[in-house]
Amino acid sequence: MASQFFATLQKIGKSLMLPVSVLPIAGLLLGIGSASFSWLPTELSLIMAQSGGAIFSNLALIFALGVAIGLTDNDGVASIAATVGFVVLLGTMGVVGKLLGLDTKAIMGIQSIETGVFGGIISGFVASVMFKRFYKIKLPDYLGFFSGKRFVPIVTAFAMIFVGIAMSFIWPPVQGVINGMSAYAVNENATAMAFTYGLVERLLIPFGLHHIWNVPFFFEIGSFTNAAGEVLHGDVTRFFAGDPTAGFLGGGFLFKMFGLPAAAVAIWHSAKPENKKMVGSIMISAAFTSFLTGITEPIEFAFLFVAPMLYGVHAILAGLCFVATNVLGAKLGVTFSHGFIDYVLYYSLNTKPWLILILGPITAAIYYTTFRVIIKKFNILTPGREDAVMTDSNFEGSEKAQEILVAFGGAKNIKNLDACITRLRVSVHNVDQVSKEKLMALGAAGVLFVGENVQAIFGTSSDILKTEMDQIMKAGPVAVVAENKFDFVNPLKGEILALGDIPDKVFSEGLMGSGFAIKPTDGQVHAPFNGEVVSLFKTNHAIGLKSDCGREVLIHFGIDTVKLQGEGFKSLVKKGDKITKGELLLDIDFEFVSKNAPSVITPIIFTNHKEGVDVIASGSVKLGQENIVTL
Repeated sequence: MASQFFATLQKIGKSLMLPVSVLPIAGLLLGIGSASFSWLPTELSLIMAQSGGAIFSNLALIFALGVAIGLTDNDGVASIAATVGFVVLLGTMGVVGKLLGLDTKAIMGIQSIETGVFGGIISGFVASVMFKRFYKIKLPDYLGFFSGKRFVPIVTAFAMIFVGIAMSFIWPPVQGVINGMSAYAVNENATAMAFTYGLVERLLIPFGLHHIWNVPFFFEIGSFTNAAGEVLHGDVTRFFAGDPTAGFLGGGFLFKMFGLPAAAVAIWHSAKPENKKMVGSIMISAAFTSFLTGITEPIEFAFLFVAPMLYGVHAILAGLCFVATNVLGAKLGVTFSHGFIDYVLYYSLNTKPWLILILGPITAAIYYTTFRVIIKKFNILTPGREDAVMTDSNFEGSEKAQEILVAFGGAKNIKNLDACITRLRVSVHNVDQVSKEKLMALGAAGVLFVGENVQAIFGTSSDILKTEMDQIMKAGPVAVVAENKFDFVNPLKGEILALGDIPDKVFSEGLMGSGFAIKPTDGQVHAPFNGEVVSLFKTNHAIGLKSDCGREVLIHFGIDTVKLQGEGFKSLVKKGDKITKGELLLDIDFEFVSKNAPSVITPIIFTNHKEGVDVIASGSVKLGQENIVTL
């Protein structure tokens, strides 16, 4: 029940991103048009201001359309139903509101109780529910014209009458709470409200629910009457209408443009020497994304799961950033996400925007120092501090999307596939078929499981991956590798061991995947099947193989052998080479490695097999021996 509720909230949160995406252009038009630049003709300024204002004035309808489309996989009929439902809601609440003696105002030419964007969100949600319930309905022949999708706007209209009646009683108390929050934030304790907003918003990021938390702050809290006598609500709307008290959310620029990029550098500098190049490329890219656009998940998910305490410290620091800007009187507008783009676009409309350039480096120093100290003191395994050497994902484009589908258990395991700006949001039939390890190996910054719902953070490429996965699924089923086609033989002679006998927790606890180990008697590693080399560590101590049927295997010779920096290891193949069963792949100076490594026990890991491996052989095993394990 809880997981189903969470899934619904996830979907609503994701659907809000479509209407929110129009805010940058609306803010740009209204901001530039209202600024009265001398170089811009007066008529053009007026057109731009009116165009941007028109978008802000009709946000409720835009949210109704966006939510309905987002919750019905972009079906246009749902958007029509949402439009019908929204105007019916307005009309119904207008009539009931007058009967109850409540204040009403003209909205889209209809007298109604003001519900802001919440009325649009509710209309879109109800339209999506009606669509999913009735889009295949069959009516009697004499009503056949109204069968199927044509029935959806009709039933939505009737449903919204009842919703409108109920909302007429429910909304006034809710509005009272929002007004109370507005008064508290603006007049009584703006500092406490600023800290609370920043703290909670960051704490909701891992669950993808921060979009829902943002709605009242963006579009409801606070009020401002413009020159035309129109009352506007919400920090974003009021800011672009010229309210000098708006800009409450400016603190986000401090930690998104400066704080988290500095944290990314701290993670890079904390990586092991052999991993610094790889970690640096990942973290610098994530830092630039955060600075430029304000998208922070690629950095945050690098430490969220390995160090929740560190993420908690980050959430507190984020809250303090909002406190700092509010206490010092910096009022900055935002439409997308507190990045350099927003900062530059609306610089002339902001109050004390230069404070960001002063406080920013201070914020960066605090973040960098805090992260470096905590990572070192508590030995937190942020990227690059694990025992295994990091490597690039070997897949790109549609091939990567195909591999991600396999990691989710195949197309048949997926109930619903969606994406927002930074993450894939997937509901699955069987969560046990989802391989977190493979998703991480394919480039996910983090993977979150809640019931049957999975979020995989692939950054700004998430929506593109979702589209490619959709196309693959429509083209035909993607299944997990069939077990009975896998022909595996022992790749090196020695004593066979169970996974738990490996003297390294990264392998023994299954963090790299299921498998077994060999305690070898020589240093020759042979191909266990026909296939290809998909990865080869630069130190030649480990090799990744893929069989012709798609099974992937990592052979890691010895424990901590990466520290030997390749000395004693010789590879006879390279990445991309085709291999045949029994072919010699690695020729290792067994005597040297035995003396200089903690152990020569060699983990053999099936990296895309989640269910486990049973060792059926025991004691000494021969090179090329069959039937030593079962999958």
